[in-house]
Amino acid sequence: MENNTNKFSVIFRNYINLREVDKKKKLSLINKQKNFVGKQKYFPPVSKEWKNSVYVFNKNNLKNLPVYDLNINEIIKNYFDLYLNPKFTFSKEKYKKQKYLSLNKIYVSKAEIKHTNNKAILTIYVYNREKISLLKKIKLIKKSFYKKIISLIKLNSSNFYYKIIRILLFKELIILRKYKLRLNLNLYKFEEKLLFKLKNLIKKIYNKRVEFNIINLKSIILSSEFVTKLLQQKINNRKTNIIRIMGIIFNKAVLPKTNRIIEKSAIIKSVDLNLVENKFKSLYINSILNNNDLTELYKNVYSTDYDKINKIIFNSINYKNLGGLRLEVKGRLSKRNRADRSLFKVKWKGGLKNIDSSYKRLSSVNMRGYIKSNLEYSIFTSKRRIGAFAVKGWVSGK
Repeated sequence: MENNTNKFSVIFRNYINLREVDKKKKLSLINKQKNFVGKQKYFPPVSKEWKNSVYVFNKNNLKNLPVYDLNINEIIKNYFDLYLNPKFTFSKEKYKKQKYLSLNKIYVSKAEIKHTNNKAILTIYVYNREKISLLKKIKLIKKSFYKKIISLIKLNSSNFYYKIIRILLFKELIILRKYKLRLNLNLYKFEEKLLFKLKNLIKKIYNKRVEFNIINLKSIILSSEFVTKLLQQKINNRKTNIIRIMGIIFNKAVLPKTNRIIEKSAIIKSVDLNLVENKFKSLYINSILNNNDLTELYKNVYSTDYDKINKIIFNSINYKNLGGLRLEVKGRLSKRNRADRSLFKVKWKGGLKNIDSSYKRLSSVNMRGYIKSNLEYSIFTSKRRIGAFAVKGWVSGK
């Protein structure tokens, strides 16, 4: 019996020792990194996935949201189309058709709405064409005004010519003040003084606080919605040459100069040792403290060079540059007042493919299951006396 107990005790001790060894091995496997970590996939913002991102427990609260969105987009559009009474600007009153076809206005996109429990964040893209035209006119009036002042100073003739120049200067001052008044109203639309009233209107619809995120675009080409809307307005006049207008729009699209061979070449997958995850093979604190690269890690993470931080953040954003533009027009487009066959006009510049997934063999995200993340699509329909037509637009980034 004693021999059996001794054998059993030895086996039990060996079993315990083996269990401890296995535990140490498992811990070392967990804390040691075998595979290297690659770069994270780029995910576009949530607002690009759906125009209206909301989650509610009661599904009945979602039924009215489509109607609310239509009303809110109409309110925002009418707000940015506000103009001064012609009595104050001493100008002729424009008709509704003239205002609709006018290009000197503020172009506004459909609102991208993100809901929280007590707040709705509205992201709006804006192209302020009215501001650009007003500043050009003010600049030209100022130049002519200063020239006439110099000629008045140099003039040494009779009082008759002196009075005429004074009258002309007085008229130019009135015109200059009129344009400055219109410019101030244009700028006030983006300030909190007037936006506060717009927020209160939308607050009554959603019954929650409203926050605006207004993004000013430098060019009309950067939004497919603005381009298609502009082309649709121009085609409403049957005398317009569609191909010529398309050419004018495409001349404004400036693509970045890149080496197409290098840009479309496949990326050879390699280890990026600049990533923090790949610098340390073990997750133990002792091994990290013994590593000589720890000081460099802190320098990179807690750097005070703000220019360097801005460059890192800016370079991490994809689809900053214009990749391509495509426009299609189809429908009753003949110039004659008769129902001819439908015509199809198409023009493009650059490409619409996603370079990462199509050429570089990198995985990319699709929105709503099938829409490319680098692509923006829009469509507008309209009608003339002879029939209806549609305008489609695609803008891609890279």
